[in-house]
Amino acid sequence: MQGRLPYKVDIGRNLVNRSSVNRSGQRARRVAIPLLVIALSAMVHRGATQESAVDGAAVLRQAKLLRAHHQPEAAARVLNSFLSKNPEDADALVLLALIRLDQGDASTAKGLLTKALASSPNSPAANIALGKLMLQEHRDPEAMDRFETVLAVDLRDKEARDGELAAAIELAMSARRESRQDAALKVLEHARTKLPDDPKLLLDLGIQATEMGLLSEATDSLHAARKFDASNPDILYALARLEMQEQHLQAAEADLRAYLAKRPEDASAHFGLGKVLAVAQRTTEAGEEFERSIQLQPGQTESYYELAQLELEMQHDAQAAPLFQKVLARDATHGGALTGMGIIAFRTKDYTQAEQYLAQAEKTAPSYQPAHYYRGLALARLGQKDESQRELQIAAELDRKQQGPPGSVDGTSKSGTTNAPPR
Repeated sequence: MQGRLPYKVDIGRNLVNRSSVNRSGQRARRVAIPLLVIALSAMVHRGATQESAVDGAAVLRQAKLLRAHHQPEAAARVLNSFLSKNPEDADALVLLALIRLDQGDASTAKGLLTKALASSPNSPAANIALGKLMLQEHRDPEAMDRFETVLAVDLRDKEARDGELAAAIELAMSARRESRQDAALKVLEHARTKLPDDPKLLLDLGIQATEMGLLSEATDSLHAARKFDASNPDILYALARLEMQEQHLQAAEADLRAYLAKRPEDASAHFGLGKVLAVAQRTTEAGEEFERSIQLQPGQTESYYELAQLELEMQHDAQAAPLFQKVLARDATHGGALTGMGIIAFRTKDYTQAEQYLAQAEKTAPSYQPAHYYRGLALARLGQKDESQRELQIAAELDRKQQGPPGSVDGTSKSGTTNAPPR
């Protein structure tokens, strides 16, 4: 008996072990069954989702095909049927909105797009479609919000870029028409943060900054524009205008010549190049450019005026007078031409005629220093000392403000010529 005791003990142990195993198995089965149910449910749901996605893609393809074949109502029926079961499908809502827009129903389209954005706020299609609709309605700030939502995700999205650019330029132009130059600048500066590499936007920003006298910002914008579109003639022309203001004559000449190589028939560019050459005292070349400008645009006044000024500068009064008279025939109040004729009369000692021309010039351009200077001299010759002193004092004050030598404006000579003649 004692010899068999270990066997009995082993049997007991085995029974205990079997009971533990059975209980563990039951617990495992109780856990496994719900997990299996969950897994099967997930598989069914996933299958349903995949089936729904497949159905949605098929519906969209069918509706797009019907729209392309000019069957909008058939396409709308297909989409409405699908949306009755999937009311928040953003792609279907957008496509239905586009169909309603095709039919001229902007109100319904707007409601559908708003619903699509509520379902999918970052949907590129919904944002772009609503942005375009707002752009058509000239609601530019709201349109920009929609396009910028897309650009925040994909800076290269062409439709969003085009929309942002169009809305920003339209909004800036509207501000300019209302003489709100600061507002126009802010719009373009904001758009640059969204489209930092768009040459058209950079060009418009550079032009706006130039017109406002913000030459540092203009330089930055226009050089960035040229970096992205080096051969764009509009950028070359804008740079040349800026360089003329900055008195960077060599750079201005180079950019104007590059521009004219692309657009040789532009009279304004030939005029601008003539101005640059005149300031650089390359008189013969300047005259050729002004004459070319006149050939291209005979009805203008400014190239005639600049040619007259060149002749006046060289004391060629007989050649200057008929050119000034051509300007006055087209614009009888041209302050620069009236001053030129007054100077010629003064040189010929016809002081009464000189005073009359110069008095007319002052009415047109009261801040034009040469008119006051030469009128003061003419009045002195006519014995009107008090009036003469008053005119010469005004001329001296204008001279100090404009920081040019006596008898000049903006550093031009005593002959009364100027780089920016009054009109």
